Amino acid sequence: MKFFVQAFFALAAGWMVLAGGAGTAQADTVPDCLDSATRGNPTEAQNWWDRRSAEEQKYMRELPCEERYIVAVCVFLYDPNLKECTNKGVARFRANRHCAAQGHEMLSEKAAACEQRYIENFSPVF
Repeated sequence: MKFFVQAFFALAAGWMVLAGGAGTAQADTVPDCLDSATRGNPTEAQNWWDRRSAEEQKYMRELPCEERYIVAVCVFLYDPNLKECTNKGVARFRANRHCAAQGHEMLSEKAAACEQRYIENFSPVF
């Protein structure tokens, strides 16, 4: 449950991040999956993207679509170590998926142990 609460908060916070931020201007377009197709504001999303640093943009572009929000959450939380924050978030996200695919019941001790093992053996993506 803790992961799902964190994931829900992270997703909500990631979308809130589209409203502001600081960084250096870039001259490219927002990658897919960072703005809502039905409720998003393309102008504001582009403005937010343009304020992202080269490192932030790199991490968002290189992650699969369903994991890009993790970088946005780290930016929103102003985590000083974006690389470490992103790697931890990706490890937790992938651990949850891996253990669910193994058939572990959500919130069970076996699922928690599985996720812990996965995270301990996870090779950082960045």
